[in-house]
Amino acid sequence: MSVDRFTNKPPVTTRRRGSMFVETAIGITLAVVVMIAVAQLVAIVAKQRREVSQTRLATQEVANVMERLMVLSWDELTTEATTRFAVSEESAADLDDPQMSITVSDLDDSLPSKTIEIALSWRDQANRRVDPVRLVAWKHRVAASE
Repeated sequence: MSVDRFTNKPPVTTRRRGSMFVETAIGITLAVVVMIAVAQLVAIVAKQRREVSQTRLATQEVANVMERLMVLSWDELTTEATTRFAVSEESAADLDDPQMSITVSDLDDSLPSKTIEIALSWRDQANRRVDPVRLVAWKHRVAASE
């Protein structure tokens, strides 16, 4: 038997059988936890990007319809006339069950003016209707020049 030359005692032996297995198991467990967290983060970011993209698309759609309504003459601009405006095919393909409502109402002012309100809503991934994107504009009657 060997003896430690400084203390004259046998060397201390430690048993480390299986310690590599435990360390490896802990390392794998930590790696799996990190991978799950990253996967959840990627899923959340993808969902938010999809929602932002849909909101941007709806905003652009509502703005396009408002531009087409604003070029109508004063007499043509009625709620009945707005029924010919619908969500474009491109937007309908990206928005689930889009519903657009357009209202035109006269204001009680000394200056003849109309309020135009457009609202566009759709369904999200959970099949819930989202809060609509709204756009409101006012159109004033142009005075006849003499």
